[in-house]
Amino acid sequence: MKSKEIKKFRESYSKYDKECIFEGYKLAVLFDEKDDVKRYGGRWDADERTWWMPKEKLLNEVHDNGTLVRDWLNDNEMIIGQYGKFNETKNTLNLLDSDSDHYTEYGIHKSNTEPQYKVQFFYDQDAVKFIPTGMGELPTEYLTLENARTRWDELVNSGYNRVEKP
Repeated sequence: MKSKEIKKFRESYSKYDKECIFEGYKLAVLFDEKDDVKRYGGRWDADERTWWMPKEKLLNEVHDNGTLVRDWLNDNEMIIGQYGKFNETKNTLNLLDSDSDHYTEYGIHKSNTEPQYKVQFFYDQDAVKFIPTGMGELPTEYLTLENARTRWDELVNSGYNRVEKP
C-alpha cells in the first residue's frame, strides 16, 4: 500500500482481534514505521510488496508493561488481515468447520467435466475454504480473503459461473 492508501485505511480502522490462522498478519506500514516493525519481528515480502508479522511474533512482549506485538500493531492501526499459507492444525480446522453456521456459502461451476466448488466465506476469521465436489481427489484449499478473491476471479475468468446452491 502507498502512503495515501494507508492513511485512508487507518481512517476507518477497527481493532483486529481475529485469531491468526495463517502464517501471520498482513500490515499497513508507512516508511517511517518500518524500523519499528522490523524490530518486533515484521518481515517484508518483496514479491507481494507488503509487510507482514509472523504468527509466532504476535504474542511477544513489546514493553515491560505487558503490551504484546499484536496490541502494538492494533494501537498503530496496522493490521490489514490474515497473511500467507493456512496454518493447518486441529484448532484452525475447527474454526473453519462446515458444521458451524458462521460462514456464507456459494457454488461455482463450469461444466460436468470440470470440478465444481463449494466456496465458504468465514468472515469471522477472514478465511475462505474452496471445497472441490464431484471430481476425484482434489484437495480443499484454505485461503485468505485476498487470495480467495484472486482464486475466485481466476475461476470466473476461465469460464466458471456462480450458482446459488452448490
